[in-house]
Parts: sequence; structure tokens; C-alpha cells
Amino acid sequence: EVAEGLVLALVQDGKTVKALKAGESATLVVNQTPFYAESGGQSGDTGVIKTADGATFRVTDTLKRVGDLFVHVGQVESGNFKTGDAVALHVDNSRRSGNRQHHSATHLLHEALRTRLGAHVAQKGSLVEPDRLRFDFSHTKPMTAEDMAFVETMANDIVLQNDAVNTRLMSVDDAVAEGAMALFGEKYGDFVRVITFDPKFSVELCGGTHVSATGNIGLFKIVSESS
Repeated sequence: EVAEGLVLALVQDGKTVKALKAGESATLVVNQTPFYAESGGQSGDTGVIKTADGATFRVTDTLKRVGDLFVHVGQVESGNFKTGDAVALHVDNSRRSGNRQHHSATHLLHEALRTRLGAHVAQKGSLVEPDRLRFDFSHTKPMTAEDMAFVETMANDIVLQNDAVNTRLMSVDDAVAEGAMALFGEKYGDFVRVITFDPKFSVELCGGTHVSATGNIGLFKIVSESS
């Protein structure tokens, strides 16, 4: 993922500065970005931001601040940055790919849990990282070995079908009317992204990044379960 932008602000220790030099850590804000900011359990993107003359800013995390303001946290590796610089923003695609796989897997896991344990199961939190996922949900007792085997098999069956993952932008009312699952406590705008698998196995409102087809997820495996 690569995009162009303009540097709007440089922030060090909570204060705006006009310029940065090599070795300095800071937060960089641009007018537009392809970087995904940490949200909904999915970890923020990493990568590099470069100027036309070769200055490089290494992004170690991307965060949301004051609503929808995306900020890039990191350090200047070489050259100098100043407000108004035109920059190219390069997302670490290997990390993004891992996040996509594990975020899509949470949707399959959620529906498989509801099928096995009951419709009362609801997501209470999650963690999506390049190398793993954690999914928090409500239930009355621990899962059995049979429960976990059933859930694994159901999720992997959807993976093996390699169906396209459909993403649509809709009004909240239209999405819910079509059966999309909204998460209690989440804040949604007037329009939402609706992510659909297989083609009606799982339909959820979600702002995260996802694979283009379920086969891209690879093997789904539950490695632990605890309260």
C-alpha cells in the first residue's frame, strides 16, 4: 500500500515543532494516509514515510486521536522533515497481510462459536496482530474439546471454500435490516462497512482490514481457551 500526502504537523512530547532531524522521535500527521490506525482490536500499521529528497521516517505504530485523526508514531532515520513536505507513505505489506488474515479469522470464529454454543454468544473484545488473534466472548461455561474441534472445522471449511469476501458501504439501518451484526457498545457513523463471508455465513459491521478471499486466511487453529 503506497500513497502520497502532505505533512500537516510534527509533534514531539505533546508540542508542535516545525522540523525534525535524523534520530529524533515524533508523531507525524499528514493530510491523507493508507496506514490503518489501531482500532477495534486490530493493531496499527507500520512502514516508512519518505520525502522526495530521500529523508525517511520509520513508522512503528499508527494511532487514532481526537476522533478520526490518524497519527504516525516513529523516528526519523535519515534526512530532515518539515511541515508542508510532500511525502510518499509506504505500508509494511507483510504486517498488513497478517492483520488481514487474523481479522477475517475473527469473523469466522465469531459465527462458528454462535453456531456451536448458541446465539447468545457475543464478542466482548479482540486482539488482531500479524501473527495471532485473541477473541473474547460471553458464555456460561468453558468450551469442551468437542466444542473447539467443531469450531475449528467449521472455520476451516469456510477457508477452504475460498469464497470472495464482500465489502459494501451502507447506511446503518440498511445494514441491520439485511441481517448485519452490530457489536454492542461500538460507535457507528451514518454509513458503515459491511463485511460478508460465504455469502451469508457471517455478515458484520466492521471498519478493519480483511482478506479478499477466505482461502487467504490459511489454516485456522485454536491454541488455547481460558476464562
